[in-house]
Amino acid sequence: MGSISQMKRSRLAPIALTAVLSVTLLTFSSTQADVGTTLEEGTELSIYSLVGNSAQGGHIHASLNEYGADAEYTYIGGLQLYYLEPDCTYDSSNPNGCFNFFIGYCAEADVGAENKSPVSAVTLDGRLQYLTWKHDYRWYQANYSDSGSAEMAATQALVWAWMSDPNTGSTVFSNVAGGLDDPYNWNGLTSSAHTDASPRVGFHTDVDLDDEFWTGTDAELLAAATQAVYDLAVESTSKAGPWALTQGDGQTGVVLTGANGAIAGETINFVDGSTDGINVVTDSNGYAAWPSGATDANIEGPGQAWKSPGPAEGGQDLILTLGENLTVNVAAPGPTTTTTTTTVAPTTTVAPTTTAATTTTTEAPAPSSTVVAGDTVTTSATPAAETPDNSSSPATPVALTPTYTG
Repeated sequence: MGSISQMKRSRLAPIALTAVLSVTLLTFSSTQADVGTTLEEGTELSIYSLVGNSAQGGHIHASLNEYGADAEYTYIGGLQLYYLEPDCTYDSSNPNGCFNFFIGYCAEADVGAENKSPVSAVTLDGRLQYLTWKHDYRWYQANYSDSGSAEMAATQALVWAWMSDPNTGSTVFSNVAGGLDDPYNWNGLTSSAHTDASPRVGFHTDVDLDDEFWTGTDAELLAAATQAVYDLAVESTSKAGPWALTQGDGQTGVVLTGANGAIAGETINFVDGSTDGINVVTDSNGYAAWPSGATDANIEGPGQAWKSPGPAEGGQDLILTLGENLTVNVAAPGPTTTTTTTTVAPTTTVAPTTTAATTTTTEAPAPSSTVVAGDTVTTSATPAAETPDNSSSPATPVALTPTYTG
C-alpha cells in the first residue's frame, strides 16, 4: 500500500477530503461503526484516512526488503475502507449508522490507491482468501489496542509476495536473493538493519514507528512482523479457503475442511438452546463431536473475495474477503459409502481343433511367363493420441472502538 506521500498529486485532494469527512462524521465514541458484511458488484469503497494514517494500530511505517525508498517509507498493513448505506438518513444521535467498514489490502505495489473504487467479486488464492478474511475489520476492532500491526503488516507482505509480484511484475519479494524471496524460508529470519547494504531483507526503518499500542521497542516490532510473515504463510497454507462444514461419518460430530484438508484449532459453536451455545475446538482431523442436546453447528469462514478497481480502470487494486456462515443440522445425513461389486465371468477353455494338412501342387510358370518385382505397399500407422495442453478462532465483535484524533 502506498503512503499518502507516494500518491500522485491529483489523488491528494479526494484523500484529504476523506480525512476531513472522517474527522467530522466518524467520532468513534460510544457508537460502534458497523462492520461491513455485504457488497455488490460496483459498490464504491472510499478510503478512511487521517493525517495519512489509514488504520491506526494496523500497520507499520517502514520498508520491506528493498520496497519503500529510504526517504519515502510506506504504510504496510490494512487499509480502512467504507461505503455509505444508500438512502440512509444521517442521524446525529447515531453518526456512524450509515457507514459500513472493511479492511482491504493492496494487491499492487508502487500504485497509489484511488478513492471511491468500485469492487467486483473475484476468486483469490485460498491462502490470501483466508488471511484477508481473518484480518478484517472485526479482527482489527478486537486487536488494534493490543497492536495488530505485526499481523496486518505480514498479511500485506504476503499479498505482495503471492499476488502482486507474480501478477503485476512488482519486486517486493522477487528481488531478494538466497531463497529469501520465498516467505516459507523466513522462519527465524533476522531483519536487516536499515543501514545495511542492499539487498536488505525483512521489515526495517530508521524512523520512530510511533505505534501507540505497541509496548515493546521498535526493533522488536520489526522482528515480530518479519516472523509473522513466516508464521502466517504456514497458517494460511493449512487453513486455506474455501472452507466446508459437514456431518461426520457416523453422525457423531462435524468436520471442518479447507482447500488443503482438515482444519484444526477452530471453534465450532453448537446451538443447544442456551444463550451462548457450546463451543468445541476442532481436533487435528477437523472434527468436533456433537454435544448432548445440540441441534446445529455453526462457524464463520472465509467467503466471497472482492477486488477493486473492479469494472473501472486505473488505481490501486485493493482486495478484501467477507465472512461466510457455515451451518450443519444434527439431522443432516453423513457421508455415503458406496460399495461396487464387479462380477467376472468364468473362463471357458475350448479344446484345440485339429485340421488335416492340405497338399497343394503349384505348377512352375511357363518359360514365356513374366514375374514383376518391387511392388511397394504403404502402411499408415494410427497416429498417437494427442496430449491436451495442459491459529486462531474468528474474532468476535467488541463493544469498544478506537477514538481517532487529528
